[in-house]
Amino acid sequence: MNGSLTLSIAICTRNRHEDLRKCLKSIFSQRDIAGTEIEILIIDDGDTQESWLEEVRRELPSGMELGYHRKNREEAGLLKSRIYATHATKYETLLFLDDDVELEADYLAVLLRTFERYPDAVGVGGVDQSFSCSLKGRLLMLISGRSRFAPGKLSYSGFASAMNLWNRQKRIFRTEFLHGCNMCFRKSALRDVKVVEWLNGYSLGEDLYLSYLAGLHGPMIINPELKLVHHGSPASRDKEEQVAYTKVINHYELLKLRTGITPFRYAMLLWTAGFLYAETALRRRKEASSGYLRGIRELRGAQTRS
Repeated sequence: MNGSLTLSIAICTRNRHEDLRKCLKSIFSQRDIAGTEIEILIIDDGDTQESWLEEVRRELPSGMELGYHRKNREEAGLLKSRIYATHATKYETLLFLDDDVELEADYLAVLLRTFERYPDAVGVGGVDQSFSCSLKGRLLMLISGRSRFAPGKLSYSGFASAMNLWNRQKRIFRTEFLHGCNMCFRKSALRDVKVVEWLNGYSLGEDLYLSYLAGLHGPMIINPELKLVHHGSPASRDKEEQVAYTKVINHYELLKLRTGITPFRYAMLLWTAGFLYAETALRRRKEASSGYLRGIRELRGAQTRS
């Protein structure tokens, strides 16, 4: 590995210290990265004690450094954490990790080799090994408009469920989006990122927003050899009703940003949202179905006003 390689890692977190500790240990245990300078920055929407940080710093391997930033109330929200990282980190290659992921032991070495092999790439992502989907599940995603046959394509309603195909790929492929649990960008490709009103709090869809803006400056790729496990911890996430609501509204905003709301894409988004409402109602997930219904009503009102 080229000793001049550098990498910044930003971990956006909120009160998930057990998950975060596992994530950091998986970074500290990386192989084949001797000579690489690695900066880790924890960006905290919660409360982490200095004693906890000191304990973690004692475990830092040679060549790694650990920084920490506790945000104030005005800075709250995942997108704001991402934006802060683009300004506060030192190196041009910036890897975002969720605090509840664990990396395979060669993840960082493979990531750096991938950027060396594809110097024009502005974004590189890996594959969650725990994300599996049955044939029935894949068919439901296609029928509901959440997925496409191509693994790197967003659905016509703007959803990213084509990720259910990523574990089946053997070769590197081009993609329109990266998955927020592990997405690595050239920081120069994120120079146009700004705070938007509809991405607040948990900021559902912020990874698609960042991917869109980065993709304007060059290609993005997924390398199936970049392996990790995303545990999907439920702690510190928004309530189910709010997540369902923002899943409808934020995808509407993303469609407006990417392609504009054509009649076809609007109809597809309504179809997808209606399918999700029916699915959760049949399963008696009252909070989720209520959120989808609220989102559908607002979606129809927004289109009428436009």
